[in-house]
Amino acid sequence: CIHCHHAAIASLVLVAPEAIQKVAAQLHQHRAVIMAPQPPQTTLLIGGSNGTATLCAILGDKSNPANANHVLRVATRSGDKYLDDNKAAPRVWRCTEKKHLSDVVAADFLPTRLITHVGAPDSVFVYGGQQEEGENRNDDGAASLNPLERAISGVHAPDNGGPVDIIILACPVSAHFALLRRIAKAMYNLDRRGLLGRSPARPPIYIGSLYAAGGFDWMSRIAFLKERPVDFDGTWKRSLGLFGLKAFPYLTKSLKAGEVTLHGRFPQLQVAVCPSNAGSRSRVKMLLDRVLQNNETGKKLEFLGLSSNEMLGGDGTCEEELQVMNEKDYTTTSSAMSAASAYGGAKNAMIIAAQTHKQIKNAKEGISASAAATSTAPPIIMTANSSATATNSHSSTKNLLPPKPALDALLTQSLADQADPFSSLAFLTCTLNSTNQILHPCILVALFRDEANPERNEKDGTISWNPTKELTPLPRFYADGAAKAEAGQLITAIAGGEMYFVIDALERLLSPRGYDPIAALHGGEPVGRKVMNFLGNSPHDLGSRSGLTNLALKTEFVKLYGNESVNESTASGSDEEDVIGNRAGLINREKLLAWCMSTGLSHNSRL
Repeated sequence: CIHCHHAAIASLVLVAPEAIQKVAAQLHQHRAVIMAPQPPQTTLLIGGSNGTATLCAILGDKSNPANANHVLRVATRSGDKYLDDNKAAPRVWRCTEKKHLSDVVAADFLPTRLITHVGAPDSVFVYGGQQEEGENRNDDGAASLNPLERAISGVHAPDNGGPVDIIILACPVSAHFALLRRIAKAMYNLDRRGLLGRSPARPPIYIGSLYAAGGFDWMSRIAFLKERPVDFDGTWKRSLGLFGLKAFPYLTKSLKAGEVTLHGRFPQLQVAVCPSNAGSRSRVKMLLDRVLQNNETGKKLEFLGLSSNEMLGGDGTCEEELQVMNEKDYTTTSSAMSAASAYGGAKNAMIIAAQTHKQIKNAKEGISASAAATSTAPPIIMTANSSATATNSHSSTKNLLPPKPALDALLTQSLADQADPFSSLAFLTCTLNSTNQILHPCILVALFRDEANPERNEKDGTISWNPTKELTPLPRFYADGAAKAEAGQLITAIAGGEMYFVIDALERLLSPRGYDPIAALHGGEPVGRKVMNFLGNSPHDLGSRSGLTNLALKTEFVKLYGNESVNESTASGSDEEDVIGNRAGLINREKLLAWCMSTGLSHNSRL
């Protein structure tokens, strides 16, 4: 065996030395990215959840070079949990992470290994006390700032991080709105006092959530509207942005202060960003790549919405930007590069993307480079401020019109970004494809149904549990609840028979034709999504078979153009309305899907 192994290596070296060199170069580049000096970043985690504890251990590990120049703050009401026993310093957290062979298929029969992270936040701010409620808001002195305002501004903070770069809500969705109102009130006060910094000298502050279900963008707008001061003129001294992840990136649990277990990481990291433009995406990618340790884990942050890549239902704008930025080396930042210049680099990259769009399009359509050579010159409006020498008709600035913002926007911003400038469809993707709103109720129903004692079960909702027989002191939510056949049946019936055709109808009404940023990401796990698509149970399939999408489009058409514009032949069919929506046989292979659902959930080692 050893002889064959050596022979195989020798043949590989002889046959394809360039392949080995390519792999070695990629490994070297990956290591260089991890070891490269990182630009300063200040991250604020709000909430005392298990996710906060996990990030405290991972990002607070100062022995990790990737955490250099990264200031981590925590704002929480759980002072006992995040301050040490003396209430004097941040608590040190130990995170035990279970590493799987693959986060995509984290089956319980595959081997895993354990690694340990130990770290602490740089500072902890406990908000919500009497001091905050009774403070004198007429005093403009820094001493009057409440704990949350100090955490955001860095004023009187026990670290040197200055104003935050990113604010992350790591808490249940039910807490989002109340926290967003606190954040909005603090931001208005700090902006009035000039304590956030100023744009364009500093890039925007991004506010977001690790789990943006429940209409996170709507809640944010409402919160900032409710807390808006009467004298606010609508202009922030430092710009703000919004982001939200589609799925919570960790499955983690803490049963004791200072200790947390990370059972696994979600296989895909997908994010909605507002405003929808190259600068925002570049800045959020830089910040979240660091928070989520993407350079170390090899994971990739993907953007949602109309500008997403084609596999996610968009037009590919994001992939085009990334390609251009990689070619121009905008994504690697030296220690001397400030965050502001990196943000400006993203805008420059988008200009270059506009210049090279024709080349990329020609490559996709198979047009040779020589045939397309005449189309690669930059648009004439781009060259008005160019200092290049006049080597061709496009590089000279003589007799050119001055730059115009409207034309510049059209040339440097994709049509997808123009169509949905606030990424409403991206955030709607997070809300409509939040699988927990289906999984959790169905599993609870199955788990708390006691077939042996149905009368007691129906009366008070309790079940009997024999620890000796079941081998665990309490039921496990997924391993025991999802293992019951009823859980898989309910999940399949609700997803396919109530949710999916609604998703399709909404998307057809809201998205430009040819885009499907919501339906392309239905469900949760990527493997389950592929199974649903393979069996003909995607939102588009179910929307078509249910008749709901056709009815929605026809109703909208009538609303816009009147009944007389509708072809009577399409409106005929006497009993068409009776079969709209769910019905028997709507879901293909429903029993097989239900079994797959229960089996997959109950044997997912990450869960």
